[in-house]
Amino acid sequence: MTAQMFHGWLPGLTTAVGCAVGCWLAVSQVQQSQEQRVAQLTDEVGSLRRALEARAHAAGGGSVAGTSPRVVSGQGRLSGEELEAMALRVATLLKESGGPVAGAHESEAPGPSVPELSSEQRQSAVRVGTMVDRVVSHGRMTAEDVLEIRRELAHLRGHPEADVLRKRLIVAINQDRLVPAPDADGLP
Repeated sequence: MTAQMFHGWLPGLTTAVGCAVGCWLAVSQVQQSQEQRVAQLTDEVGSLRRALEARAHAAGGGSVAGTSPRVVSGQGRLSGEELEAMALRVATLLKESGGPVAGAHESEAPGPSVPELSSEQRQSAVRVGTMVDRVVSHGRMTAEDVLEIRRELAHLRGHPEADVLRKRLIVAINQDRLVPAPDADGLP
């Protein structure tokens, strides 16, 4: 082997080895980070389970395979606030860990301030709130209800009040307190 050949492939070899070591270090750091995220989420789920079991024991229930009989039978359903708090906590943990979160593609910078509602918009918000209360209390939402709620929500476009009202409908549907119309084209 000549010195010229040796000098020709040595820089390429050292570059390749350096790249391989750099990639290995990056991958190992990502794996460690993922293991920490999984451990954190596991701890959070464990604490939620313990809280649920403590709640069941306080109500006089027992524990079957780590789950209270009240939850197994459907009697120990969590309230909407508890479900929202759990979802918010998991979303926060995922966001902090860099995991996928719905809406994660949106910028973190605060958006422009939303102007206050006009008197017409306030009246529309009251009408929509009344409609939402009505459909939730009836437990059914017709296609006409969906269209009527959409018409009123159009006046609230860009205001957080519209999101709050939609969220109330979604929570009621998820808690089986509201059945959406099968013939409606989506939700309001």
